[in-house]
Amino acid sequence: MHFLLRLTISPRLCIQLKSELYFTKSINILDTTCFLYRQCEALTDWDDEVHRALAHPVRRRIIECLQENALSFSELLMRVDIGNHGKLGFHIRALGELVERESSTRKYRLTDRGQLASELLWDTRFLIARCKDFKLILMHEPKRYVRRLKLEDHAVLFYEKEDFKHEITFSFLEAGLLKGEAVVYLVPEFQLDSESREIRGYGIRVDHFRREAFTIMSADEWYLGKGKSQAKKIIANWLALVKEKQKIGFTGLRAATEMEVFFNSAKVKELLRYEAALGRQLALKACGLCLYDTHRLDEEKFVKLNNSHGHSISKGLAVKTM
Repeated sequence: MHFLLRLTISPRLCIQLKSELYFTKSINILDTTCFLYRQCEALTDWDDEVHRALAHPVRRRIIECLQENALSFSELLMRVDIGNHGKLGFHIRALGELVERESSTRKYRLTDRGQLASELLWDTRFLIARCKDFKLILMHEPKRYVRRLKLEDHAVLFYEKEDFKHEITFSFLEAGLLKGEAVVYLVPEFQLDSESREIRGYGIRVDHFRREAFTIMSADEWYLGKGKSQAKKIIANWLALVKEKQKIGFTGLRAATEMEVFFNSAKVKELLRYEAALGRQLALKACGLCLYDTHRLDEEKFVKLNNSHGHSISKGLAVKTM
């Protein structure tokens, strides 16, 4: 089901996104880069090391020079063209465990971690070369967009297929864990076990984080039981949960919530009142992503829900609403 969206999006982007072949090819390359980058993020012991290495042009050049062959200090000095022994030594040391020196030849080479960093650098440059409007695509690609959402952002995801819902939702939740936020995933009660398996299958290593960092809960209990389908009551419960998580050291709360329970219990009017009460920006230290199956929406409900959120995400596109 498709509806006309009133979104803050330039005509240039509209024209570009109509080229499905171009966009799909770009996103396929992007997914490869995102996958490699997510592996780095998961390895929290050296995450900062990789960021530090790729952040400075001299260190990027060192990694590029060592990509094929091991080189001596003097050979690196010539290829990097830095002209200063002290500066080169400083940048080599700053690369940490990405570079090592062979004891027999006294030449520098990339470690396994350094090779991964070089692949990240290569893939990123390849992507930029292939995509004329690289920044534009990255800004509005759904999976990357939801990762950049901040506390107080209120977003809606309209989906038709479960695979797409999982891809965007899990990327959103994973970003919260990496940012030091407490993460909550609300799903229908009968899906608690199956959604837990889906999360593990996606590759989110919940066990790498604090026990209180990730919670999967029944949407039926949260909205209909505890919240009694009342907007004020539900919002008060969110506020209490945010304060609870902040008290134990989290920066805030990131929640992805399946809204199907309101439709199943014939509480759509209550749902619309609740979303309108939350507004386009949340008045609490939380970031929310509300999940809606478009098959359950007519155009009127779609427009109302879209207007109640500050960010709108659907297949192939993610933007701020007007």
